Amino acid sequence: MSECGFRAVFSLTGVNRELVANSFKTLEREMRFGRGFVSVDTNDNGDVVITVCAKDLTSLRSLVNGVLKSLYLIFKVEELG
Repeated sequence: MSECGFRAVFSLTGVNRELVANSFKTLEREMRFGRGFVSVDTNDNGDVVITVCAKDLTSLRSLVNGVLKSLYLIFKVEELG
């Protein structure tokens, strides 16, 4: 997908970098469709950077909701473990 009309970037500090990055790498296929996608990277500071890119605002909202729900679940599971 080359066109990214709308973008949201989440930069997470102080989190289990490996857990969040690996979880989103697993979910990337589920969060990719014709109008948008989610990518995850880590930077030199140890932050996890999640980028949501979409052609339209409705698609962006949908993907951002998916990211937030996934983060919520990842952090809750981490608390239990």
